[in-house]
Amino acid sequence: MRTLRIHPGILVYLLALVIVSSATVSRAQALVEGSVSGHAFAVGPDVVVSPNDDRQYRYLTLSNQLRVLLVSDATADKAAAALDVHVGSADDPADRQGLAHFLEHMLFLGTEKYPQPDEYQAFISAHGGTHNAYTSAENTNYFFDIDHTKLEPALDRFAQFFIAPLFSESYVERERHAVNSEYKSKIKNDYRRELDVYRELVSSRHPLSKFSVGSLETLSNQDDDSLREDLLTFYQDYYSARNMTLVVLGRESLAELQAMVVPLFSQVSDHELKSFISDEPLFREDFLPARLSVRPVKDERRLTLIFPVPSADRYYREKPLQYLGNILGHEGEGSLLSLLKELGWAEGLSAGAGMGGRNEGSFNISIQLTPDGYVNQAKVVATVFRMVQLLRQDGIEDWRFDEQKTLADIAFRFAEKGEAIQVVSGLAGRMHEYPAEDVVRGSYAFDDYEPRLIRSYLKLLSPNNLLWVVSAPEVETNQVSEYYHTPYALERLRFESASVAREALDKLHLPEENRFLPRRLQVKPLPAMDRVAQEPRLIKQTGTMEAWFKQDDRFQVPRATISIRTYAPLVGQSARNAAMAQLYAELINDELNEFAYPALLAGLHFNVNANSRGFDIRLGGYNDRQGALLNRILDVIERSRFKKQRFATMKQELIRKWRNQKALTPYEQLFEKAPVLLFAPLWDELAMADALESVEALELRRFADDLWRGSRTQTLLYGNLYRQEALKLATLIEHKLYRPAEEGAPSLPVAQVVQLPQGSRHYHLPVEHRDVAAMLYTQALGDTVEDQAQMMMLQQMLRSSFFHELRTEKQLGYIVFVSGMGLKDVSGNLFVVQSPNTPLDVVTAEIQAFVSAQAGNVEGFENYRQALLTQLREEPKNLQEQSGRYWSEVVAGHSEFDRRQRLIDAVVGLTPETVGPYSRAVLGEARALWLTAGAESVAIPGAEAVTDVQGFKQRSERYIYP
Repeated sequence: MRTLRIHPGILVYLLALVIVSSATVSRAQALVEGSVSGHAFAVGPDVVVSPNDDRQYRYLTLSNQLRVLLVSDATADKAAAALDVHVGSADDPADRQGLAHFLEHMLFLGTEKYPQPDEYQAFISAHGGTHNAYTSAENTNYFFDIDHTKLEPALDRFAQFFIAPLFSESYVERERHAVNSEYKSKIKNDYRRELDVYRELVSSRHPLSKFSVGSLETLSNQDDDSLREDLLTFYQDYYSARNMTLVVLGRESLAELQAMVVPLFSQVSDHELKSFISDEPLFREDFLPARLSVRPVKDERRLTLIFPVPSADRYYREKPLQYLGNILGHEGEGSLLSLLKELGWAEGLSAGAGMGGRNEGSFNISIQLTPDGYVNQAKVVATVFRMVQLLRQDGIEDWRFDEQKTLADIAFRFAEKGEAIQVVSGLAGRMHEYPAEDVVRGSYAFDDYEPRLIRSYLKLLSPNNLLWVVSAPEVETNQVSEYYHTPYALERLRFESASVAREALDKLHLPEENRFLPRRLQVKPLPAMDRVAQEPRLIKQTGTMEAWFKQDDRFQVPRATISIRTYAPLVGQSARNAAMAQLYAELINDELNEFAYPALLAGLHFNVNANSRGFDIRLGGYNDRQGALLNRILDVIERSRFKKQRFATMKQELIRKWRNQKALTPYEQLFEKAPVLLFAPLWDELAMADALESVEALELRRFADDLWRGSRTQTLLYGNLYRQEALKLATLIEHKLYRPAEEGAPSLPVAQVVQLPQGSRHYHLPVEHRDVAAMLYTQALGDTVEDQAQMMMLQQMLRSSFFHELRTEKQLGYIVFVSGMGLKDVSGNLFVVQSPNTPLDVVTAEIQAFVSAQAGNVEGFENYRQALLTQLREEPKNLQEQSGRYWSEVVAGHSEFDRRQRLIDAVVGLTPETVGPYSRAVLGEARALWLTAGAESVAIPGAEAVTDVQGFKQRSERYIYP
């Protein structure tokens, strides 16, 4: 065995990192007590943060034992807050399953101080914010963001959830229907269906044994058992300040945030908690080993090996399960997945912690099987255990831990800001997991290498401690789960003799040292001549290439993005060509996976995707080794030669994935159809699946050989690069992605968006689902920036009231929302409802009634306009987000990079006198397209049926884009 040691340069870097950390971050300190307006609190230890993080943090414990993290960010466009209650569906009473989730719903529907059920939502929406919540097994997390000037009044409304909620009887009855609708809407979701089977198999006191969502039956009212009384009891049992964590982020100083938060949240009641179930084993004694067979809705095959293990949450500094998962889930040369793919048995693999928390958890190895892999699943399992044996023999080594630590340290050192709402929600949950000083750093920590601890977990990856789960359409079943009606079968596992050829197993080996580990992490100084360059500049322009470049002068991280779009005339000619382009992109990614997987681990990612007129290639991450990865990608594209077996496997996997579209929820299927109805060239995935069936390897090879003829390319190089580096890369891209067009070759088809005429059109999609769905698409009157401003304003004004009226008041369903859908420069708004219990004609009538009633309504105009401006003026939080904004301008042909500012100017110029008539024209004299989904179609008054999609697009007037 060859022993690998960590590179000396990395040790130097690690030492430097330690010095930086110790110089910039102070550790735990003694608590400091204080008070605000008579409310006492204690200041906790300093929070360890990234040297790249310019925000200020303060950890407090209030007198009622509620723990608070304040985050002051002087540049924040949005303020945000999240409160996490350390209780979830695991704590539901046995006779009230779904109660924790139901309580989450009810807190939004009025408090003593703000009794109107839509007060909180309307206030957030009217001031540029968003809000949501989720319930997991052990946590219930509530969060919002808002215009930074409105944090204090938003916090006041938010705090009342936990001080004095109403739990109004009338809304208790209504909201149980919303919960039931949520349950029914995902009745065909394979993830939830499989969880429902696990619920019936695990120990009765383990959290996984609970039906977490709830239904009309589990949340019913009985003569001697009031749902509201049970709700109040649960709230009193668990919603105590000592069981809560709060994170508040704003522009204000820490002292100002403290003065805002302490008096308000000190009002939350503190009391003793009902005891939690803990240390419960996942399965009853003598249950394992066992084999579970589950029949999914989708045509897919998955093998999951579940090993019960003690919760590893306490070992966040040692990370034993992450160590094992990084090796078993590796996808590079010699890996478990590499061999399984070579044998034709698998297409994907993941490994790592499954469940955790205060009860026994699991380590899972999940494998996406091919049909041949399903037939040979015993051999697949034998191969997995061979890899486990290799890991046990040779895989517990300090250099491997040090490599993972190095990568985590680099990621922490150069961590960039995220969206405020995501930051606060994540931190609030982590405050229950990590001590105060590590609440930010905890997920990055690889502090202590403990080989005995790793081996103790590895020992549990044993055939005798295994639940072997196979999910496939072919399985034989003899039972059906209670809530999601999932067919399954359970049997005692007796291992069959399954031998895999020794020459195949000999190809397995543990990962070698990561050659993509970044070593040059300096941020390049900005040349003086470029200091004034505010936007990307055109550095190369030929008949076939347009290259834009900007060296980052804002985020100061050693990262860069390379964005490439190649317009290939062949792709947009037919559904068959579009399908071949998709398969070609899949084969490129597959061919690169072994080489590039170490780059992914080292923070350097890429993808190659086909679009309707060509291909997108994106690279991002540390710029140190980006050039090497780009070279390899372009070489594989240029060679365009793939193994025959991989062609056949990837082709069938792609066809299967496209046809699984039918298993999506009704509204999701309509979202897939809407762009196909309105944009050309674009084909339905089912049509592409049919076209791909007869494609042979030779045809794809000829297609690939001609693919780049007559192409043209746009590229953006942005980040920690010099201009000459960018120019060199742009020249390489042009050289690799262009071939001269032959005489008579097809030209690039123009992009076209259907211009809807006055009146309505209707397209119906038959679906096999209990729910029905309706989607009303209303189109802008034109494709100018002023039209976009008007449509965004309408969406802003209608979003909250549409949700409140059709979901909260009329209880049409859980899925009710308004969304934008832009196609090129043409704006549109979507009004969406999915319902489990309302006929489709009633759903469409209710949507139409709402839209008609709102036509011309400009009530609350100024608040909504300011809210929209808050969203538009929000600055990018990180280099990736800024790159995305620049790239959208490049591909749209907006070379001045000023469309966002022009949009802001257009919104500033809106008035009630301009928006009112526009609203009447769009909503009242609609250019509308109805999309409905259900077992049977319905007639929509005045709407012309669309039965031939391609014919509809060809007959319609269209907006044309080059």
